[in-house]
Amino acid sequence: MSERVLEYISDIDGRCEEFLKTQGYSTMLCKKLKKVLGLVMINDEPSFVIAPVKVGDRIKVSIIEQPPQIKRIEKPVIILYEDEDIAVISKSPDIAVISSNAHYNNCLQNALANVWGDFVYHPVSRLDTGTSGLMIVAKHGLAHAILSKDIISDKNAEAKAVRREYIAIVYNYDSILKGNGDIIAPIGQPYSDSMRRGVMDGAKYAKTHYSVVESNEKFSKVRVILSTGRTHQIRVHMSHIGHPLVGDDLYGGDKLLLTRPALHSERIIFTHPITKKIMDITSNVPDDMDDIMR
Repeated sequence: MSERVLEYISDIDGRCEEFLKTQGYSTMLCKKLKKVLGLVMINDEPSFVIAPVKVGDRIKVSIIEQPPQIKRIEKPVIILYEDEDIAVISKSPDIAVISSNAHYNNCLQNALANVWGDFVYHPVSRLDTGTSGLMIVAKHGLAHAILSKDIISDKNAEAKAVRREYIAIVYNYDSILKGNGDIIAPIGQPYSDSMRRGVMDGAKYAKTHYSVVESNEKFSKVRVILSTGRTHQIRVHMSHIGHPLVGDDLYGGDKLLLTRPALHSERIIFTHPITKKIMDITSNVPDDMDDIMR
């Protein structure tokens, strides 16, 4: 059983639930708090989340989660930042974020269980298998709800509180990529029975900003900033402008020099969901990508 206790001072007259939603509590999380008397304390008195509060009332909330039993695997995990609310992981390219048929009981959750023991897994900014670098794991439902809202992908995503920067190595097939630009092209799933995505009329809005770090005749090293977070967005958009990623044979590259897409989540800037501190964390580009430019 995991428990995180958070304390607040109400700044409204109304229901406790109304105040908690101003602090980022989701409707689902508030429903859980309605089930047990005492998960919410108002001025040290056990209360329900629907109880009234006044300005200046002291509110204490216990977020309790029952972790499942998780198979543990011995795989190195680089944790660059950790507290009782979140962790920032530098993921290796050879591990999946989520357990699936292809990675059953062999994903980041299983590797973290070997470090933390059984825990409730709340990955926030997910990365494809093959992509390396930074991602956030929330340690409880409130942190997950706040960060998930901050990272929502829509047309106003530039105003969201999570900024994600990637480094990619792309081919210069027909021209040398130079300068910088925005790629605004809707992304959808052309074939329902395939994992492949593509630029499609009427699909979901997607925006990617790129700036070239260095180039030669064969390759360009590119910094990419996501405004939205569609599946395979960087891979699809760079291929769309004629510069597919090295190692990405799904979108026009090949695996001659690298057996994974040359993509690394280098920097993540976000507002801590509880302390509201601005977090700015970076991760070095792995050697297998730098070797291509060298």
